[in-house]
Amino acid sequence: MSRTTTAVTVGLREQLRNYVLLALLVVLPIAFISVAFAVTQDTTMPVRTIVDGQTTTVPRPMPDVHGVIMTPITSTIIAGLVGLFLMQNAAVDQRLGLSGYRAREVIAARFGVLLVLTLVVTAVSVGVMVVDFVPENPVVFVAAMLLLSAIYGLVGMLVGALLDRLAGLWVMLILPMLDVGLFQDPLFVRDAPAWWMKLFPGYHPTRVLVDAGLTGEVDTLASMGWGLAYLLVVGTATIGIYYRTTRIAGRGGRP
Repeated sequence: MSRTTTAVTVGLREQLRNYVLLALLVVLPIAFISVAFAVTQDTTMPVRTIVDGQTTTVPRPMPDVHGVIMTPITSTIIAGLVGLFLMQNAAVDQRLGLSGYRAREVIAARFGVLLVLTLVVTAVSVGVMVVDFVPENPVVFVAAMLLLSAIYGLVGMLVGALLDRLAGLWVMLILPMLDVGLFQDPLFVRDAPAWWMKLFPGYHPTRVLVDAGLTGEVDTLASMGWGLAYLLVVGTATIGIYYRTTRIAGRGGRP
């Protein structure tokens, strides 16, 4: 077993002792997704999406639309908190640096932990959703969910580097609700979104989620590319801040 794999295993065990995170993973998908399907009025709503390359409005059942939005809200909240907790526990990584771990090994291990937990969060959220609703294109829907969750996991790490735990918790609880649940929700935004809404992490992945979830053909795959570019930018910033925050190189670790 490589040292990076060992560090990933240690990091996962560390997160398993975080009872707040485990409670969120169990309670939040049911509270947000299942309850949303149960209480949403069974009526048809016009949804703005892209069909055959053209922006148009299509009628869709309101519970389905609500589920398509509540599922990524749930996943992004939990993934963001995972990233926050990982950064708040960066002192563990400083000890790894002092024990001889190279900086790239520690960073790779921490990102490995984030990747594994993002997969778990996405699987749980989608698993709860499919009890009540199956997307029109499940493969693309899950891919967009993973992308959005990964972006928010990295955003959580950035927030954890800049704010204390309490302030970070509030930010990572409110930001996904405003972003995915309001600015990107086709039930709220009926016209073309304002330019500043497009700057939020959820804009491009949510376009794909709505398209893949509610239409038979996916016409927004280009947004996956933009979402990946967003992920790359946020990931690069996270690596830089994470490196400086933990001071791996300067505290005994090697680059």
